[in-house]
Amino acid sequence: MTGPSSASLFQTKRVLGLYKKLLKIGKAMPTETRSALVLSRVKADFRANKAEKDPQEIENMIQLAEVQVDNLEIQRDHLTELAKNPNLIIPVDIYKDAKPRTSRFMKGPPLSWERKAAQEAKNRTRQQQQQPTEKPRHGSPGHSCNNHKH
Repeated sequence: MTGPSSASLFQTKRVLGLYKKLLKIGKAMPTETRSALVLSRVKADFRANKAEKDPQEIENMIQLAEVQVDNLEIQRDHLTELAKNPNLIIPVDIYKDAKPRTSRFMKGPPLSWERKAAQEAKNRTRQQQQQPTEKPRHGSPGHSCNNHKH
């Protein structure tokens, strides 16, 4: 039995390095809410893709993570600067229905919150389809009309 190749060990080290870097950036966010959001997304995304074996797909995800490192560093610095203004209030609605991300430059796996939102929408649709659409008949339980006294 042969051990992992040096290329896969190098990829593993890169992935672990990016994971640690993303967690460090997440912890450095200026608010607890933003920090918790970043940390949960990073952990969920890495957990969701931990079984990936295809080296090219892993390389694509590494490139996406490197872009995210840059984006989160810029976001952290910008939000830290904004947080210095005590009169500034930034409303954030993390539960608002978000549009799926689209990028003409790079397409990666859907983010954990996108998968969760899609699953919740599917569950709501399924529940609505399972609910009976018949109205209660005259005289049956649940019937309500004002045509006679009860």
